[in-house]
Amino acid sequence: MVIGLTMIKVRPGYEKSAYWDLQRRPEVKDVFRLFGEYNFFLIMQAEGISRFNQILKEIEEEVKVVKTGPVLLTDDSTPDKIDSITSDPVPALG
Repeated sequence: MVIGLTMIKVRPGYEKSAYWDLQRRPEVKDVFRLFGEYNFFLIMQAEGISRFNQILKEIEEEVKVVKTGPVLLTDDSTPDKIDSITSDPVPALG
């Protein structure tokens, strides 16, 4: 199993319907509303990285979705192993 965290930005006026659409997806374990650039923070779970990527692609193809943020993935069988998937490089801290 893979647990993934990401942020979603939707078109103005579609926040409520997008929230309920995301809540209905079985892979989405939690949806948190945000203030700022992104509207939602998602916690998702999938059978593997390829399935996770497929789910994220389905969400990105929704008409309401403007963009997704960086994705943080962890294999829940090894909590110390964390990978980041993003189209924009994330600067290292420290």
